[in-house]
Amino acid sequence: MQITKWLLAMFCAAGLWMALVPAGMAEEYEVPEANPYSGDKKAIRSGRSWYRNVCSPCHGGRADGQGERGTGADLRKQKLGYKGFVEVVLDGRKVQGRIQFMPGWRNVLSMKDILEITAYVETLALPEANWE
Repeated sequence: MQITKWLLAMFCAAGLWMALVPAGMAEEYEVPEANPYSGDKKAIRSGRSWYRNVCSPCHGGRADGQGERGTGADLRKQKLGYKGFVEVVLDGRKVQGRIQFMPGWRNVLSMKDILEITAYVETLALPEANWE
């Protein structure tokens, strides 16, 4: 329940921030060709913290898709590749036939935060996962 209130507050704060920040001052969200934080222990620790607070309610503590609020994608199986994963985190994703959807985190999380989360999730990947 606390996380739900926190997420609602974050979305409201992000909307307020976007209304108050003049056009052109929002952060650039260009996805680099490779994750500069892959293998960086400090970034992975930070990404784990972000993941636990933002992602685990839907994707589960082990990224297996078994969250406390239902089932999200099993992130260990990464099928979209690195850039595809980051783009879904930025812009969200709706899957036909499912009620739940992945919200976009653009303008809520910084690109650095998103790339750190990505570096952490990469450490949980199954051998057949596609991070290229």
